[in-house]
Amino acid sequence: MAVWIVRAGRDGEHEAAFIDRNVVAIGFDLARSIEAYATREELRSQPQLRRSAADQLWRFCHEIKQDDMVVLPRKVTREVAVGRIAGAYAFRPECVGRDVCHTRPVTWFATDIPRSDFDRDLLNSLGALSTVSTPRAQDAERRIERIAKRHLGQPIDEQPGEDAAAEVDPNEEVDLDQAIKDRIVARLRQKFAGVRLEQLVASILSASGYVTQETRAGADGGVDIVAGRGDLGFAPPRLCVQVKARTTKVDLAEYDRLIGNVANFGAEHGLLVSLGGFTRAVRDRNAQSFFKLRLWGPEELTERLLDTYESLPANVHADIPLRDRKVLEEASA
Repeated sequence: MAVWIVRAGRDGEHEAAFIDRNVVAIGFDLARSIEAYATREELRSQPQLRRSAADQLWRFCHEIKQDDMVVLPRKVTREVAVGRIAGAYAFRPECVGRDVCHTRPVTWFATDIPRSDFDRDLLNSLGALSTVSTPRAQDAERRIERIAKRHLGQPIDEQPGEDAAAEVDPNEEVDLDQAIKDRIVARLRQKFAGVRLEQLVASILSASGYVTQETRAGADGGVDIVAGRGDLGFAPPRLCVQVKARTTKVDLAEYDRLIGNVANFGAEHGLLVSLGGFTRAVRDRNAQSFFKLRLWGPEELTERLLDTYESLPANVHADIPLRDRKVLEEASA
């Protein structure tokens, strides 16, 4: 069986539909069934299609097989979904949308795997710019299946050394911006455990114009940092900040606790920071609390770090050394 990576639009605009409707789908402005073309060359001859688009359409219809693994890199949630192809190609303009009317059914078995669970060579493959591609990483299917099982808490027959990453292909065309962010997230998890992550978040807020104070360890009542504007930090907006350095997702109980503490501390807003991200229930609830509380998962935290990098302390620069704010130095890895 093969492994296929299928992207859900340039900005991930179709990924929710893919998950909810148990499909993957592509378009390329071809408004009739791929099965109407007898050969790949006939499909390539369509004037609206570039050769690469025609080849991806042909592979999607004819080369992807039932039970092949399919991987969906999710741009909106910055997570990864993994499943198996559950049936044949179908032309279904009504399923996801007329711009992505070529579909394959999928049985998803994990839809929220953190990108940080994947080795760098796999992440490079997930960042491939093609809509339909296959990973170049060594032994990709077995490794991805094990990552999914580990994420779901299913038993895995561990064998020492078998999950070593393959060499990164320097010629593979990838989403460079996302690759850099993935490496920064990995460095955050490696270097900024516990109090160090709280200090980093406080430094980012300070660089953004806040006066911050870290609360006394053990007496914070679920708040790690308080922050406000003005010379003394008394001016609004005033924030209560909770920072979670662990790699597991924050759940609704922790979310609701911070919502309560915003009022207890006399603040107007809350900020919940988690290197492990958030459960879907938390993200759904937060959609109703847009003006009350913000979520910084690993992606949002990385964005804020890049925005304020020049103003951050020297110890942060030492642990996350960047060239031109864009390239993580290899030598200090």
